[in-house]
Amino acid sequence: MSYLENNLTQGENVVYQANLHWFLFVRPVLLLVLGYLFYSALNTGFIHWIGIILLVFGLFSLVERISIKIGSLYIVTNKRVILKSGIIKRDALELMLHKCEGIRINQGIWGRIVGFGTIIVTTAGATNSYRFVADPMKFRNIINEQIANIG
Repeated sequence: MSYLENNLTQGENVVYQANLHWFLFVRPVLLLVLGYLFYSALNTGFIHWIGIILLVFGLFSLVERISIKIGSLYIVTNKRVILKSGIIKRDALELMLHKCEGIRINQGIWGRIVGFGTIIVTTAGATNSYRFVADPMKFRNIINEQIANIG
């Protein structure tokens, strides 16, 4: 059973599930492409070794980003907000809708252009951030709609 199936309460329904944006994979792809270009430019020399180093960093970055993609879950139900990240080391925040103190959206230039952002949730002095969320404004609006439905 999945994390979500194990943690839904009776009468609780999923209203919205946010996805991670494809921009998550831009850095590893750039590292791999640059690494390949440098590696294949010369068979020997300094540039060749830079290519190998970039390929190694790109591979590690790709594995890290794939694990982030697989281990992340951003859900709004009719009763709470569930934000989970991690496969081996899990960071989960389950927040009752009526206790939502603040949801902040950070979007840089690329986030505004392509459509992703960071969701920052504050509750009782604790702050958690979740990066590369696709359409973070919709996520926030769904939460606000569910809070309005409760009250």
